[in-house]
Amino acid sequence: MTLASSTALVTGADSQGIGRAVALSLAEAGADIALHWYRSRELAEELAITIRAVGRRAELVHADMGDPAAARAAVRGAAEVLGGLGILVCNAARIQRRAFLEITDEDWAGIHAVNLHGYFACAQEAAKIMIDQGRPGRIIMVSSINQAHANPDIAHYVATKGGVMMLARAMALELAPHDITVNLVAPGTIETDINRHMLADPEFRARKLAPVPLRRAGTPDDVAGAVAYLASEAAAYVTGATIVVDGGLTIA
Repeated sequence: MTLASSTALVTGADSQGIGRAVALSLAEAGADIALHWYRSRELAEELAITIRAVGRRAELVHADMGDPAAARAAVRGAAEVLGGLGILVCNAARIQRRAFLEITDEDWAGIHAVNLHGYFACAQEAAKIMIDQGRPGRIIMVSSINQAHANPDIAHYVATKGGVMMLARAMALELAPHDITVNLVAPGTIETDINRHMLADPEFRARKLAPVPLRRAGTPDDVAGAVAYLASEAAAYVTGATIVVDGGLTIA
């Protein structure tokens, strides 16, 4: 699944989680990477050093993905510094746990601004660039099993993931004539810095993983492998699809 001579933008790369693993996986496959960051320039710079050590270019772009104009500017900036854009991975997202009856209009708007409008703005801008280039393109959206699997206390988050799923499928239809594929990766329970302290509690971990047939939490690398496949020529005939990375949780 070589990505030699490819260029990619990964949003939400300033973490120790999925964004980092995805960016490094694409770089190891041969792509030059634009790393989007919002909160931690330090983590993004550390990742850039790691990517350069494997012989690929790494450039940083900053944006608040809750601001559509900034999101679009980040995509254009990535294409400019890399000399083109062949792959977009929409990964930057927010989650907030709050009972449905306690979700405020501000909560709803804030989650949707990043998780849905941010994905839309980035993907639309990237698609325009890819069409102008006249070359095949890959747009991959990191979603969640919550795009089709409800959980309590995250109704506003779940709504954005359902929206992202349908956005990707609609885009796949419209962009297919331009040889641009649009796909989703839907992770289940992935152990990252966000939830590692909770999963360190043996009782919580056992309860969380009991419904998972593979009986373990996923890793960011598990997700990155699916993204790398969808970004590659091996997936040239795959579009509008979701790869579920959940250890079998949603089939149990």
